Amino acid sequence: MEKRTIFKYISVTICVLIVIAVIVVVVVYTRKVYPERSKLLIDNDAGGDDAMAIFLALLYEKYFDGPQLIALTTGNGNTNEDNVSRNNQRILKVAQRQDVPIYRGSKSSIVFTPESTNYFGKDGLGDVDEVITDLVPPQQQNAVDALISLSKKYEGELTVVTIGALTNVALAIKVDPGFLNRLAHLYIGAGHINGDNHPEPEFNAHVDVEAYHIVMQSATPDKVSVFPFSQTYAFLNFTKEWRLDVLGAIDTDIMRAQNQYERIAIPQEDGWAALDPSVVAAVINPNLVEEYKYSKYDIILCGDKRGINTNEFVEQDKANVRIVYKVNSEEYKQFLLDVFSAELKTKSGS
Repeated sequence: MEKRTIFKYISVTICVLIVIAVIVVVVVYTRKVYPERSKLLIDNDAGGDDAMAIFLALLYEKYFDGPQLIALTTGNGNTNEDNVSRNNQRILKVAQRQDVPIYRGSKSSIVFTPESTNYFGKDGLGDVDEVITDLVPPQQQNAVDALISLSKKYEGELTVVTIGALTNVALAIKVDPGFLNRLAHLYIGAGHINGDNHPEPEFNAHVDVEAYHIVMQSATPDKVSVFPFSQTYAFLNFTKEWRLDVLGAIDTDIMRAQNQYERIAIPQEDGWAALDPSVVAAVINPNLVEEYKYSKYDIILCGDKRGINTNEFVEQDKANVRIVYKVNSEEYKQFLLDVFSAELKTKSGS
């Protein structure tokens, strides 16, 4: 081989190596300066409180560089799953985020399915009879398979938030025992920790008691956190006037829709304590949480106390879950106002 040819070969090789080195440096630097967003999946039963939670996640992603919502999974709860699926479509249409895929899940509980309370209306979203066209249909893949496949695709990155019954997650654990370990974390919005003040089962836990027990039996505190409704009621219980006249007065399409979705539920209560948005808020903005506790936590399966949670605060090495115990009330209120009004501030340039 001539010297000129050898020199040319060496020069080309050096250039290729330099280009590869530059690409590697750029990729590493970019990941450090602009880290990829964490991935979020919300498993829901699409009542009015679920709608607020989903809107909150989408707005925080858009305006505050929050976690990327990669999917919604549906299940029976506030209303039947057929309505839940359509409600997810409606919510995404209002939010102008129909790129988010919907995976349909369980239509009933594992053993016993309680009747719906119609707390948010028969359709789950206020029975407003709105006509919405051009809805994007759900995916063909079912929710359980989607949970498992997405946990593999985004291993170590995916946070799953359940704000309904735990049926889909329990089935995913049974089908694939490695499911929980692949998640970054599982947050559960369901249950109570104070039986004296809350002698009745919490709704989300009661919808599928066996599913709740399955998840608790597989839980470890490094992977599973529970946000009980008792803690929303204790720390994030606001007046209806604040909900309607302050938060509800934000002049956006999303908030106007949200007000309609809760129009049946709000008059039924003395105040406003919504579990689902408080759970999502604690996930996407952990600084709102003032205190966690570790617990040996489960649920009673039989007898007249079926659906009541059992709770014993313990050291971390003896616990199966971490409890979101206390959230800063005033910071949470301001967080809701900031996120739901972000669109207006962006339009005004402030």
